[in-house]
Order: sequence, then structure tokens, then C-alpha cells
Amino acid sequence: MRKTKTEKMVVLSLLAGMAFILLKLDFFILPTFPWMKLDFSDIPILIGTLIYGPISGIIIAFIRSLLNYVMSGADLGSLIGNTTGFVASVLFLLPIHFFMKKKNNIKGLVTGTFVSTLLLTGFMAVANYFVILPIYLFVLKLNFEMPMSEMIIFGVIPFNLIKGVFVSLIFGVTYKKIIPILEKRMQINSKASLK
Repeated sequence: MRKTKTEKMVVLSLLAGMAFILLKLDFFILPTFPWMKLDFSDIPILIGTLIYGPISGIIIAFIRSLLNYVMSGADLGSLIGNTTGFVASVLFLLPIHFFMKKKNNIKGLVTGTFVSTLLLTGFMAVANYFVILPIYLFVLKLNFEMPMSEMIIFGVIPFNLIKGVFVSLIFGVTYKKIIPILEKRMQINSKASLK
């Protein structure tokens, strides 16, 4: 039992480290919105979720965001950004876990990632309009060049749809190849293996 717990802690730590590194390798995809950067840090989070369950995925996401917050200067802007990123990761992993647990095959994965992408996009659109962008505007005194509604329509929604699709595609390939290796070497009994 102790060995299993130790192995779990090691794997979660490695996945959190990978997520942090991938977060730092971000890049922008919409020239008009250079602060909206795409990264693939959700992939290790999703792998951890499907190996150990959603709580472990949430822990990995929290460690990643906490590390990035501390390493980014621990200011208010970083707090807002990393909190938003943490919530977005949790929203993205939950539907995938639910549908993969219900149907542990390609169909479950596709359904889960599809629902996750829609949930992520909808949440980020609402959260940015009512909470995130107003905080940046009124608390941090940032000045955007277009109305918030246009930023949501032409920035937030397209960005999160693109992010959801790319993360889902790369995760599908990565998960199918890596999970069997992890299960064999670490003797982890995953209940969500692709067939």
C-alpha cells in the first residue's frame, strides 16, 4: 500500500512538472489578441485524471497553476490568470472523465472532449464578460481597444474552441500511446484504457 501511494505521488509530481513546463511553452494563435496564448499543459492533467481520477487531475492542475503563479511574480494579474487557468482545466477534465468512465473507448473520448470544449468555451465567454475582463479593466486599469462584447465574440470564443480542439486531438494520440506504458511500468490499474 505504501509503495502504491509513493508511486502515485511520484507520478503526480512528474505530471505536474510536465504541465508546468508545457504551460511555459505557450504561443499566441490570434494576432489581435496576443495575451490569449495556447498551451498543452492540460494533457498531463488529463492523463493523471484518467489514471487516478478527477481529484488527482485537479491536484495536478492546482500545482501547475501555483508554480506558475509563484514563478510569474505572484502579482494580481498573475493571480487572476492562473486562477482562471485552473478553473478552465477543471472544467475541461470533468466531462472527459465522466464520459470515459461511462464508455472507456474512442466514442467516450470523442464525446468527452467535445462536451469539454463546449463547456470550456461557454464558461470562458461568460466569465470573461462578467468577471475576468472587468477586473482587468477596473482593477488593473488596462485599456482594451475594442468593446468587451467584440472581444468575447472575436477573441475568447474562437480561442477556446481552437484550444479545445487542439488539446483534444493531441491528448487522444498521447493517451493511447502513453497510458499502456505507464500501466505496465508503474503497475497502475487504469479503468479508462482505450481499446
